[in-house]
Amino acid sequence: MLVGDSMNRNQFESILCLLHEGLTNKSKMCEARGNKVSKGRGYFSFKIEDYDSTVEFVRSHFLVRQGARTLSIDLIDKSSRKWKRADILIFILATGGFMGRPPEGTMNYYKEGGYLYPKFDAIEAYRRALKTWAKWIDDNIKPSKQLVFFRGYSSAHFRGGDWDSGGTFNGEIEPILKGGAFIETYPPKMKIVEEVIRDMKVPVVLLNITRLTNFRKDGHPSIYRKGAMEGKKVSGRHQDCSHWCLPGVPDAWNELIYATLFFNEQFSRGKKPL
Repeated sequence: MLVGDSMNRNQFESILCLLHEGLTNKSKMCEARGNKVSKGRGYFSFKIEDYDSTVEFVRSHFLVRQGARTLSIDLIDKSSRKWKRADILIFILATGGFMGRPPEGTMNYYKEGGYLYPKFDAIEAYRRALKTWAKWIDDNIKPSKQLVFFRGYSSAHFRGGDWDSGGTFNGEIEPILKGGAFIETYPPKMKIVEEVIRDMKVPVVLLNITRLTNFRKDGHPSIYRKGAMEGKKVSGRHQDCSHWCLPGVPDAWNELIYATLFFNEQFSRGKKPL
């Protein structure tokens, strides 16, 4: 089960493609309700009949409870009732969007213990939200039966703005091969992730893909969104330089997860990993 925002849906789509490619009878993999993967829906469940398994995506942008105009950083998201049933969980806590910057014109946004902060530091809000998630994991997950991953920050490559302020990065056809990475400093929120996971009782595998993605400035959809694929006129004003093309970078994340699962299986059987 993958839990998170659209970046985790990006990884979810990669998993579906990889699994589907490996099936002999591809008709035996389908969405339980017949839904197509889209931005509009917040929950998908794909069943793989031959292996009696299910791959699910649960949309939860911040892992804590999000209201219409507030974010309760001390309350776990209501979708957590679904998390308990999964054998393998892959989480991500959004580093951008409302967690990084409250909605325009909103002062009273972060809420804790019934108190609505007039102003509150976004980095500290991120820390407290992550600690709320960590406590839920420690209280509800059984390490003997369940495995938890937390995927770290995926590098975006906007120039001249962000995703909602005119940022662009089109025309890139090669990764950064030399001369330094796109992001020069390690993201502060990744340091928070490492600190919180280190203090947890339940072991969590941190999938740190920050440096890996840093070099792949060529891997984003950029101007090639749905309209472009349908033959419509392409506008350079709105570009996607944070999500990833498929096949592409998210496939590598899932291969790392597969390698971890393979290693754990070999270790549990007392075998020496290949």
